[in-house]
Amino acid sequence: MFLSLARRGLWASARRGLGLRTIATTADIATKTLPQISRRQPRQSEGIEESWLDSESDQQYSLRWRGTGPQTVLLVKKSDSPAVDSAMVSITRWLHDTYPQINIVLEPLVFTQYAGQLPFIRTIAAGDHLEYSRVVDFVITLGGDGTFLHVSSLFQREVPPIVPFSMGTLGFLLPFNVADFQPQLRNVIEGTSTVLPRMRLTYSKRLSDGSLDSSINVTNEACIHRGTYPHLTTISCYLNGHLLTTSVGDGIIVGTPTGSTAYSLSAGGPIVHPLVSSIVVAPVCPRSLSFRPLMLPSSSRVTLLVHPKSRGRATAYIDGRDCGELKHAECVEITRSPYPLMCVNRDDLAAGWAQDINQLLKFNRTFSYPHDSLYGSHIPDDEDY
Repeated sequence: MFLSLARRGLWASARRGLGLRTIATTADIATKTLPQISRRQPRQSEGIEESWLDSESDQQYSLRWRGTGPQTVLLVKKSDSPAVDSAMVSITRWLHDTYPQINIVLEPLVFTQYAGQLPFIRTIAAGDHLEYSRVVDFVITLGGDGTFLHVSSLFQREVPPIVPFSMGTLGFLLPFNVADFQPQLRNVIEGTSTVLPRMRLTYSKRLSDGSLDSSINVTNEACIHRGTYPHLTTISCYLNGHLLTTSVGDGIIVGTPTGSTAYSLSAGGPIVHPLVSSIVVAPVCPRSLSFRPLMLPSSSRVTLLVHPKSRGRATAYIDGRDCGELKHAECVEITRSPYPLMCVNRDDLAAGWAQDINQLLKFNRTFSYPHDSLYGSHIPDDEDY
């Protein structure tokens, strides 16, 4: 023990002698206090309180901090983008100058690149995901939807509020422009933001003897697919323990409302509003033309079983990541996760969502009007038809 301590002391002295900076971690930061997230108050419309409408259609929440407010922020950025790098440096310096009491944490590789330029930043040891959950009060993302999904993978239980800034290719899940980062971050830190809980799923793989092999949270979709194998795969789909159908095709997607604009949409699935609590089941290139996408209650338990007589193999893909092969008689169970993604969002979700599906997804664009809607921003009435 004394030899080990002596070696550590010699190494620390050597680092100081060589001018090397000690890695600043979050080890000395106290465990965070969970924020107070509550349903927004009923809205007022023309002097009428819409409490009955609010209870059904407005599932957004208000973010409030307990005590002195947030003490640690995690900043996650897209890699290999000079524009993102520049924005990250600007945001980090602004946070440090404006809120010096807040600890700024970067992922290990990013920390290594910027420790000299930003001496006040901290990091968390690679692979220590539990430390993220212990200290991070809120998260800032700079990038696209892939960066957003990466944050989800860092938190397998409660997810702190995420402030997503769009700097990627599509950015359907990202409501904020990075040029407006100062007012948006002020609202979050001062506890005046609106939060949208985005539902996640729990994917549980079971071996042929019924034992649990692994479990992971899903943000977009879980897909059981034949992958690179030439033969179609046969998958039995069960709903709450009852056989729903047996599909012969490329695979089956089980997704969230958030994932309804991802792979499921390309497979012919519906676009689901984020406030509609549901599970989407969509086939991928089924042999039968009568297998149509389904929307199920979020309380459903969907089980996908690789049929014993399936000619093709099947691979599980979780949010686009290869999670290994499923052998014959192995199955996966997919249920609603108790840990949603808490996303800081626009106050007017309805207007923002309608704008996104029109501008980003080009919803219902006609061949006659490839660049503009038929009516522009005007909402047509009966006389327009």
